[in-house]
Amino acid sequence: MTRLATVALVLAAALADTADAHALAYYALVVAVPLGAAAALLALGAVLDGSTPEPLDRVLAALSALALPFLLLGTAVRAPLLADGSPPAIGVSCVVACLALFGVQALLAFTAAVPRGLRAALKQR
Repeated sequence: MTRLATVALVLAAALADTADAHALAYYALVVAVPLGAAAALLALGAVLDGSTPEPLDRVLAALSALALPFLLLGTAVRAPLLADGSPPAIGVSCVVACLALFGVQALLAFTAAVPRGLRAALKQR
């Protein structure tokens, strides 16, 4: 649930940036930082205590942990420029990198959710 909320907030920040609502984007990212940290810690904790036997869960946890520095940097570089208008290029790049990592997570989760029989049938075509 925290991972989904983080993705939604980062996506909302990207959409707010495109609508020139940079202050709204900043505040969405500020809220997304602790949620992203909680999601990454929960995923890594589940891997470390052995409650996730699937290798895919380990990859998803690593991707969550990898997105966190981008999220933090993308938020931090916007703070001093909040009143000046548009965010710096690195802030936008960090948000795009987070969205790309979340997209990879979604793609991996989706492909794992496809039943094995359907995957075998699609391979035969």
